Amino acid sequence: MNSSNAIAQYSPKTLTQGLYSLKDTGLVTGSAYNVKNSSSTDKSIVIIFDGNQQMQEFIRLEPNSPAYIIKPLNFDSIIVIIGGGSVKFS
Repeated sequence: MNSSNAIAQYSPKTLTQGLYSLKDTGLVTGSAYNVKNSSSTDKSIVIIFDGNQQMQEFIRLEPNSPAYIIKPLNFDSIIVIIGGGSVKFS
């Protein structure tokens, strides 16, 4: 008898300055993500709001920042990115 394990895989997403609803990003609900700034020169700020407009995360990312773990996102999460960096969600 052969068995195989199924593991959900999602591809990393890179977002730039803007306002995003979770459904617009293609990110998965209920999963914790690592976020980092992959730009070598520009800073970014990531702010995440829940469906009640309560701020859940505020992270300032320097150029080539290390990865930071954020709380799992909900279907009604709003992601705001400010700055010239490229923020990678993985």
